[in-house]
Amino acid sequence: MPPAIPRNKLINLIGMVGLNNFALGLISIFVPIYLLQIGYSFETVMVWFIIHHSCILIGAFGTMYLSNKIGLVRSLHVRFLFLITELLLLLALPTHPWLFYLIPVITGLESALYWMPVNILLVRNTTEETMGSSMSKFFAYPNILSIWSPLIGAAVAYYFGFPILFILSALILALAITPILSLASAKTDFKFTWFHAKEIYKKNKRFFLPEVIDNLAEDAGVIWSVFVYIQLVSIVQIGLIGTLTAIAGVFFTLTIGKLTDQWDKRKLIRIGAVLVSLMWFLNFLIGEYIPNQWLFYIASIGMTLSLKVFLVPYSSVLFNRARKDDAQFIVLREIPTILGRLILYGLAIVLSDRIPYLFIFVALVFIYFWFVDFRRLERNDGQF
Repeated sequence: MPPAIPRNKLINLIGMVGLNNFALGLISIFVPIYLLQIGYSFETVMVWFIIHHSCILIGAFGTMYLSNKIGLVRSLHVRFLFLITELLLLLALPTHPWLFYLIPVITGLESALYWMPVNILLVRNTTEETMGSSMSKFFAYPNILSIWSPLIGAAVAYYFGFPILFILSALILALAITPILSLASAKTDFKFTWFHAKEIYKKNKRFFLPEVIDNLAEDAGVIWSVFVYIQLVSIVQIGLIGTLTAIAGVFFTLTIGKLTDQWDKRKLIRIGAVLVSLMWFLNFLIGEYIPNQWLFYIASIGMTLSLKVFLVPYSSVLFNRARKDDAQFIVLREIPTILGRLILYGLAIVLSDRIPYLFIFVALVFIYFWFVDFRRLERNDGQF
């Protein structure tokens, strides 16, 4: 499979991701807080996330169709229009409540227009032997620029208000598209027949349950941030937690990437899974019994590092599978991914009065990865 862009141009894509992460780092953890501040309940904010993630799945298939028409890179151009539109609509939300149900639709489609092309370009411009270090660099290097984003975003929101924060983020996002303007955008030829989709599912059905469970732990971090804000009622402290976890995560990710290529990926995944379960159990104890500012800091950093130990080798295994079916695998992967997130946010609504119990649920479910046989996951015979 020929790369969609020359390897020496991959730096352009990383530059775009870096500016994108910096701009979104200013606001991403503050959008649910913004919704809470303008009067929406915790349960309603969870409904927002359910709409958002449902639309990502729809947008994933739409992005492949669009890519066949205009190419992967130009699909990213279109995504920036969606993103700036959603930021402007967020400004109008307090006076136009009906936008509450439109904005998450746009954010979901925008996320699909971003992650589908980025994931496909990542697979096409890496090798199987060095996937661990390649993924860690791709995740870590762009985030170096955004380490201070949460703290800057918190300061802007605190001193100038959320409208100024959204406008600032939109201006930076307008610049984020510049690194990829010079990249060629050859049209793709992705085919999604029912027969082809069924064959891909048969070969990769062992990843269905792991993807559901993986996304429970990943997106539970969003609910953790909201929970911490409810406990502390401090935008600045949420920003500080975001910056501390970003600093720890960037440098730790690069180390785990090297270990992924040098060590047994399966053992590293299992170690990471144990750490993730233990950290979510600790988060439950802190949230339920000893809510404390400094313990929230420690727990957030520990949760970030444990997820890196798990996610880098796990994603390396997953994305190496994507080489066999390219975009079709990545799009179909969104089905269990979104299902896991919908389960999570649905449970958050049910447990809205006892949010910490959601964290112990994630800890218990993640025990699955302690025992899963990744040799069988990597087999290509479609048999359990």
